[in-house]
Amino acid sequence: MGLRRRTFFAWHSWIGLTAGLLLFVICWSGTVAVFSHELDWLADERLRAPPARQVAWQTIEEKVEAAKPGWHILAISAPLHPGFAAEVWIADPDDIWHRVWTDPASGEVLGTTSYFNVQRFFRSFHMSLFIDGWRIWGIPFGYWLVGLAAFVLATSFVTSLIFYRRFWRGFFKLERRKGAKVFWSDLHKLTGLWSLWFVALIAATGIWYLVEWKVTSEAPAPDPPAAEGSVSQTLPVEMLVARARQAYPALDIRTVVLDQMSSGLFEVQGQDGAWLVRDRGVRVWLDARDGSTIGIRRAAEMRPLHRWIDTADPLHFGNFGGLWSKAVWFLFGLGLSGLCLTGAYLQAKRQQRHGMAERRGPVLAAYAATTCALGASVPFAHEEMLRWGLEGELPTIPLGVTVVVGSWLFATLLALTLWVRAVR
Repeated sequence: MGLRRRTFFAWHSWIGLTAGLLLFVICWSGTVAVFSHELDWLADERLRAPPARQVAWQTIEEKVEAAKPGWHILAISAPLHPGFAAEVWIADPDDIWHRVWTDPASGEVLGTTSYFNVQRFFRSFHMSLFIDGWRIWGIPFGYWLVGLAAFVLATSFVTSLIFYRRFWRGFFKLERRKGAKVFWSDLHKLTGLWSLWFVALIAATGIWYLVEWKVTSEAPAPDPPAAEGSVSQTLPVEMLVARARQAYPALDIRTVVLDQMSSGLFEVQGQDGAWLVRDRGVRVWLDARDGSTIGIRRAAEMRPLHRWIDTADPLHFGNFGGLWSKAVWFLFGLGLSGLCLTGAYLQAKRQQRHGMAERRGPVLAAYAATTCALGASVPFAHEEMLRWGLEGELPTIPLGVTVVVGSWLFATLLALTLWVRAVR
């Protein structure tokens, strides 16, 4: 049994040393992504509006159409929190997406921004490190990197439980007077023990995001009623919203989708009181011409697989309970990020103490692999940003957004550099 524990400890240590830095970057980006919407709100005053009891969907549509003639409104979303503006996704005549921010009560247009913002940066980086090319089995290489990192995280989780004898005794153990080695080792174990549930959750949902590419798709949606033609006249949005509420009174509407109004399909998305379901999981579809109900998707009636698809995101990002659940996910995300760094640090120092100079290669290889992954993401990030700019130019990005993203990049590179200096 002792040999078995030593074997699993060796595996756990090797994983921490070789994959710890890349895991840190991925987990650290996901940690900040939890509050990415709120960071956008802080970074750009155009995203702020007085709290409103109800969203004036019709007024918003009319005022945005007046401000952006010839543009195509894709969807309108209610404010995320009180004090936030309503968000309108809109495509210009060149089919480039933008975000228009409006007062949810009066519909007043507060400003137009690029689709690329803090939320989009962290979402894309955390999903795939922006690497959306080099497909293997139809899956972009960046998704492979992040998905396989989740498998590595799961392996690290399992091996730690096997080699750590009587781990339940360590929930309050933190020795401060026996030197740096003991302190960092105890801190690593302490953080890991309190984060066991979180590590398992993040690893499981992270693995799912890779598996999801091949095993399933979202629940089916109805075809537009006039798919082979175009609709010249539809009911007003406010009337369609009222019809949707009549069709499903339990639905708290969070988004109205206007993208397919020209083919007669009107859609609303929101919450119906079910636990742990993302907004787009519950939907009502109407015929935009007469307001008749085409279909309703209730959370309680979903098949288990489709229910899980719409549950994975709230579990992974912790946005199911508003700011309080986000705060919990953020704190444990910081702990998980720290676990990645301290685990790699402890193994590197252990090699130094045992005179394993010939094994210093993995330390340098881990740093090189992480910096190469970050370097590879740069051209892909540039390519994605061009997608949201006009005439092949980079989009105009608010100074606040640049400061937030730049600060995160600086903090990430600083942490990696300090780690390398600490293990030299």
